[in-house]
Amino acid sequence: MLNKVKLTEDEMREFAEVFAYYDYGAEEIGMVPYYPGYPDRTSLVNYLVAMIKTANEYNGVYATSDKKEGIVILTDTTHPYPGIALFKMMWRMARALGFKNFGDIIKKFQAGGASLEKNYRDNKKQFVQVELLAVKKEYQGKGFMRPLVETAFEVAKRGNLPVIVSTDAKLKKDKYEHIGMRHVNTRKLGENSFMYDLVREA
Repeated sequence: MLNKVKLTEDEMREFAEVFAYYDYGAEEIGMVPYYPGYPDRTSLVNYLVAMIKTANEYNGVYATSDKKEGIVILTDTTHPYPGIALFKMMWRMARALGFKNFGDIIKKFQAGGASLEKNYRDNKKQFVQVELLAVKKEYQGKGFMRPLVETAFEVAKRGNLPVIVSTDAKLKKDKYEHIGMRHVNTRKLGENSFMYDLVREA
């Protein structure tokens, strides 16, 4: 299993930019156009930094090595972050987008129906979730995604839990399936915009 790391401010922003500037290909647009300022992605990057920063503060970031070629942020419902962590993250995200825009984004995520996370929580099921996974551009296509995902599998194995992830890119969905996750639902959020829910059962 990969080790947990601490990121610098520059590293947090670098990973946020990698995630924000993902190439969806010709058939999809992802969630990116729904963030304020598009096609400028500054607000999206700031939103992602808010997420990464909170996970970083509470020891929730795993990296491929000390070089930090890639990172994964996981949540484990059997070992949740303290309540203050969630408050910090939501506050930072809302400030990054503006409070009205933040509310609009939440509504957009819900437009295609309930996520796998919501279904699990409503049914009081425990799980490990991949919140964010990013590999630096110079290391993409070199096998760094697999150990990040497999770390989620190992964390889940300790508690006999499923692993879930939602992604807005079919290309990412296909990669998760190749590594061992199963696609269980597609939620349409708008024209050429989808969320894909995947699970690896315990």
